Amino acid sequence: MHTSWKENTVSTQFNAYNDMLEDILGFRYLFAVLDSDPTIHTILDYGCGPGKVAERIANQHQRYQVIAVDESENMLKIATDQRAHPQINYQLIHNNQLDFLESDSIDCAVNCFVIINNSSVDHIRHMLTEIYRVLKPGKPLLVLDSNPDATGYEFTTFRNGEKGKKYTDGDRKQQFLKIPESSDLILNDFYWSKHFYEEMLEQAGFDSIQIMEPCIDDISVSKLRQYEEQYDHSKWGDEQYQAPFVIYKAIKSA
Repeated sequence: MHTSWKENTVSTQFNAYNDMLEDILGFRYLFAVLDSDPTIHTILDYGCGPGKVAERIANQHQRYQVIAVDESENMLKIATDQRAHPQINYQLIHNNQLDFLESDSIDCAVNCFVIINNSSVDHIRHMLTEIYRVLKPGKPLLVLDSNPDATGYEFTTFRNGEKGKKYTDGDRKQQFLKIPESSDLILNDFYWSKHFYEEMLEQAGFDSIQIMEPCIDDISVSKLRQYEEQYDHSKWGDEQYQAPFVIYKAIKSA
């Protein structure tokens, strides 16, 4: 059973999820890559959901123009209603197709928590191939997903899979998101190993693949204090020492 992202209840609960950890240990690392290259202007947010990442990117710099795409009309309605922005162009897509984008036209692509929601290898391969097509040569794709080596850990805002259970590629896996003043949102995801991610990226044509796995202990004391003040939170869970997410940076061949 897949998570139906096109259902209004799922979209609404997901939008209410506190993405503090995703911000601190995921999005900010993506933004550092974007900011390190002044030639990045046009950014594709593939699988944008309710627009949380797209909005953050647009607010990072005036030079960014974000094309945010998703296959869920409900998600895009939340995005356009709550996170409309003059630097964001939200687009509904079907079957992973980016027909409205020319080849070699995008400076950077981000793909956040999309692969874990796909059960089909062919579907994932097609998605990455289409992203590769629209990227300019020499430009990066940034993939952020739940860390396949962190199943069962109790993170502050979620738990990814069952502790002690051994998963293999394609296995069904539940993710439990803690929703403020509500019951947990249970997502029916799929397990994909780090080797699988790297294999899929290579098959799509990407090279120079790098991986990042940050945890709270990797953050400087001064920076961590800023985050704790921002989120009014200082009691960390397993993210203190275990990376909850994995980030891939892959380059389209020049």
